[in-house]
Amino acid sequence: MAKTKRNKKKQRDWAKIGRWSLRTVSVLFLLALAIGMTFGVDRLRTHADSQLRLVSESPTGVEITFVWPTLESRPGETWLPAADQRELVRVAETAIREDAPLSAAPLRRISEDLGDTGWFAEDPIVRRSGAGRLEVDGIWRVPAAVVRWDGDDRLVSNEGYPMPPAYLAGRSGRPVITGVFTGPVVTGPNRFQEPWRDPGVAVALDLIALLQSVGLADAITGVDVAGYLNGGPIEIISKAGNRVVWGSPVDDWVPGEPSVEEKIDRLRALIDRTGSIDAGQPRVEIHRARVEIDRSGLPNQRGGD
Repeated sequence: MAKTKRNKKKQRDWAKIGRWSLRTVSVLFLLALAIGMTFGVDRLRTHADSQLRLVSESPTGVEITFVWPTLESRPGETWLPAADQRELVRVAETAIREDAPLSAAPLRRISEDLGDTGWFAEDPIVRRSGAGRLEVDGIWRVPAAVVRWDGDDRLVSNEGYPMPPAYLAGRSGRPVITGVFTGPVVTGPNRFQEPWRDPGVAVALDLIALLQSVGLADAITGVDVAGYLNGGPIEIISKAGNRVVWGSPVDDWVPGEPSVEEKIDRLRALIDRTGSIDAGQPRVEIHRARVEIDRSGLPNQRGGD
């Protein structure tokens, strides 16, 4: 009887050992599988990155495309000059150069770096559009005018934000804002992220937008706010460089002045009678009780282009 009990005990011990061994082998197998999958994914990612670099002609190994802004009048045609397009592509390529194409880090950096250029209202979206390809899409700022400052014409958006291009005076082809007293933020990461600090810029942009909306954009070359910033009226600069005194800001009517609608009617009447908003004279005032035209024959007061 004793011998039989000893055999049963041994059988029970071997059963425990077998169960423990099975569990141990299972755990080791799962660990090995996990390690193998990890190294396998890493090898696959490395291989994919190398292939992406091979298929692209870009110096970064990735083809970067932009959804460029288009003209309202001609969909499919962009207003952004080719030189500025190339510069934005260069910024994106510089941001991605040090990272593997499949990682998330360069996508974030491309978005942030492009958002700092001044061309976008906010950081653009950067997405993968295929093997070795990235696409950039965002909300573009809309150029509205240039501000004459420090000898150059500086581009500003319709919301008053500075934008990268600076032109020789009179060469931009856009309405010019003259007479500002304060310049933009010129250094640091926020130089394109803050509106132009001079209050005259916003006032001039409002008047330019109004004149464009009523079909009078071709009758002007700009707006002078020097008098306004000194407590006087805003002046429109005509195509001939003459001055048409507008008066108070568009959204800040002053008692005694005609309404905005009446001022527009006066400008149109001048065009109908004389062919231009300045009646061919150096100075016209439309902000008083009646239109006053300076017929003194003085030389034109140049101030636009």
